[in-house]
Amino acid sequence: MPKLRVTIQNWGVVQNVISKGFEELRPGNRLTGYVLGHANLPNTKLVFTSPILSVDLRQGVVETVNTMYLLGEMSDEYRSWSTKRSTAAAA
Repeated sequence: MPKLRVTIQNWGVVQNVISKGFEELRPGNRLTGYVLGHANLPNTKLVFTSPILSVDLRQGVVETVNTMYLLGEMSDEYRSWSTKRSTAAAA
């Protein structure tokens, strides 16, 4: 059975639902954001996904146990965190 495909907007990445900060977009972490097109959730419902199984940045797709998330716009906060992290790593 094919996995549900939904779009996630204003997304970020956390380790778990009680995390105080952001994490890298990689397997084991979780997406958080607003979903569009999920049959069981109203549009713009804030979610924390199950752990990420795989990431395909070329196609902008993140896979979890039950769902394929199409990455929309990342949150401003996550973009800022990511930029600062990349800048610090390059220095």
